[in-house]
Amino acid sequence: MLKQTFILTCLVSILFSSGLFAQGKTDFNHYRTLLSTGSIPEDFSLSTSEKVARDIKVDRPDLAVSARKKFYTAIHSSIDDILHSEVCVFGDPISVYVKDIAKNLLKNDQTTLNELRFYTLKSNETNAFSTDQGIIFVTTGLISQVSSEAQIAYVLAHEIAHYKRKHVLERFKQKTVLKNANYYELSTYSKDRELEADADAIELYKNAGYDEALIEPTFDVLMYSYLPFDEVKIPETFFNSNEFYLPAFKFPKEAFAITAEENYNDSKSSHPNISKRKKQVLEVLEKGTGWTGGPNALGADRFNEIRTIARFESIRNSILALDLTNALYSIFVLEKEFPNSQYLTTMKAKTWLALAQTKSGGVSKPFESKIHKEGEIATLHAILKKMDKLEISSIALRHIYDLRASNATDPEIQAIYERMVETAANTKQFSLESFSKYNYQQAIQRNKSYNDSIAKIPVDSLTKAENLKNESKYDKIKKKRSADGNIDAQVFDSTSYYLYGMKDIMADSSFVTAFKAAQAKSTNPPSSSDNKNKLIPAIPDLKTKSIALVDPDVEILESSPKTIKISESVKTNSTELIVDEATDNGYKISTDNAPSELTIEGLNAFMYLKSALRQTEGYSKVNFFPVDYAELQNMSKKYNSDVIMIPTILYIDNKKSAPMEIAKPVIATWYVPPMAMILLTGKLLDSQKTFINFIGVDLKNGHADYSNVFMVSGRPSRVLLGSKIYEIFKSTN
Repeated sequence: MLKQTFILTCLVSILFSSGLFAQGKTDFNHYRTLLSTGSIPEDFSLSTSEKVARDIKVDRPDLAVSARKKFYTAIHSSIDDILHSEVCVFGDPISVYVKDIAKNLLKNDQTTLNELRFYTLKSNETNAFSTDQGIIFVTTGLISQVSSEAQIAYVLAHEIAHYKRKHVLERFKQKTVLKNANYYELSTYSKDRELEADADAIELYKNAGYDEALIEPTFDVLMYSYLPFDEVKIPETFFNSNEFYLPAFKFPKEAFAITAEENYNDSKSSHPNISKRKKQVLEVLEKGTGWTGGPNALGADRFNEIRTIARFESIRNSILALDLTNALYSIFVLEKEFPNSQYLTTMKAKTWLALAQTKSGGVSKPFESKIHKEGEIATLHAILKKMDKLEISSIALRHIYDLRASNATDPEIQAIYERMVETAANTKQFSLESFSKYNYQQAIQRNKSYNDSIAKIPVDSLTKAENLKNESKYDKIKKKRSADGNIDAQVFDSTSYYLYGMKDIMADSSFVTAFKAAQAKSTNPPSSSDNKNKLIPAIPDLKTKSIALVDPDVEILESSPKTIKISESVKTNSTELIVDEATDNGYKISTDNAPSELTIEGLNAFMYLKSALRQTEGYSKVNFFPVDYAELQNMSKKYNSDVIMIPTILYIDNKKSAPMEIAKPVIATWYVPPMAMILLTGKLLDSQKTFINFIGVDLKNGHADYSNVFMVSGRPSRVLLGSKIYEIFKSTN
């Protein structure tokens, strides 16, 4: 397992693994995020309970019958949490590329190859891990960091070694036996297995024809994975444009040294440090016969394209994770190779808007001191962190205004610009009268001319100023302003540089009109939603919008062979009841065109919907712009709907399921914070309980919301569901 933080994930063997593949040329000028393709694997289509029921029937001499249910419940629930998240895709170029590398590594072991499946996680974490069931996950973050296919191959070989040696199961049994073992004992055990996997990986790597000399540098990927995928100096012209200038004194004077060390203290880590791993690898290599090979068995062009895909993915990942400095830095690096990419242009506008909104809205995460403290990105982060609300809103408006001017026909950039105007209007310090009618250089020149003219005035004339000692504060303020209300040259202040780069914007009548309209709206906000008790998702004017109702996400947690049949019955009954009650109470709701997770198209649609929910939770304090705006607009047209509504129904029978078995599998797809809190705090388990929850995603603005969780006693019969659903929708009137 290769992972910078070396956190031991329960029952899942974690390391660096990597992969990518692009058949045909990817259009990076009009890039779109990775999507799943092909037939849906059983890993995604079967429920957690179905997988557990299937696997406990398999005879495994290495796993006691009494431990099987506990093991499979834990491992499948953990894996399904990942599989059904918004970050996991299959059949995409990266997943296919990883599998092709595995084919090369396992060309002499077809049996193992047939047991493995490869999926991609859209995450900037540099990571990969294998599971006991034969799934190997790789992150886009890992792929973005590597220098060659060979490095991916070594990481992948390491993960295959974990799988073949059944290290996940071994660790499970070890933890069961060593109930009183301290963390050091378990950690040492894990370190041994990591070194064992490294040794096995070398043989696979060698037989696949990769270069021996490229193994050791693979560990550099691990050590420096906390830094962006490239180290490029931020120039002092980074923020500048024809109209705008950021003074050089805003750049930090100190250098941000990179301090990572190979031989760090690993006594409390589940993994050996980099120095130990390198040492063992070199010892193994010295005992064997040296060999030569190549860096890219599948071709350099293919590797470069796949890595570029991962790097483009990092921008969207960063925006969703509120790592806005990394998003801006990644765009800056990629624009050097793709200066005409419309995707990068749009993501840049989104990032600047998000920076302004989070700073203005008091969202601290993008500006935390603990992140980006080293390397070239630290310079950019230090500058952004120190900017105040007016400063960053002014710069963001400047950049977005210019991007809109050069992309006049782009509806998405126009929408971003409109949201930026709204953001500026809602920033208290932002006043149209504050900005100068001169740019920075003009202001400097006027200041110099003014000072020169003062020097030529006779001394006796200047002494008349003594008569002005009794001037009031307000007289002095007025003298510091020119007749047109703009900042005058003689009071030029370089620390307020951002006030001198907006003259064309302030002279734009359409901007001024839009700003004043947004400002008036912000001072007279619309009344809050009628749904004060969160009976259903609090989406404004929901009754005026067309709603597509997807099949309810139903989870039945009881040990019964009838579980699947019960689930289908609940799904059918609840769908009919929701449509009837919602329609009777004035909602325009239909199931005709709703996406379905039984199709590839539906799975990808749900990925966008889950991302909208994630972004809503992260940007909860601001009227954020959706990272997947264009895709959500297309979904609105395709499904002929303004809102997608997802009901979730969970049934728990405490008499037929042990408490731990209840808590772990409830990670299927849509269980959100209210439901999770109830489950985690155990506020339920007296007998039979049914939980009902609604999630709504507004496709027009990309915002999501969820209702309260309604808990009722009893099985989810049609009568019980009907009674509660009637009560919910009736109460919204």
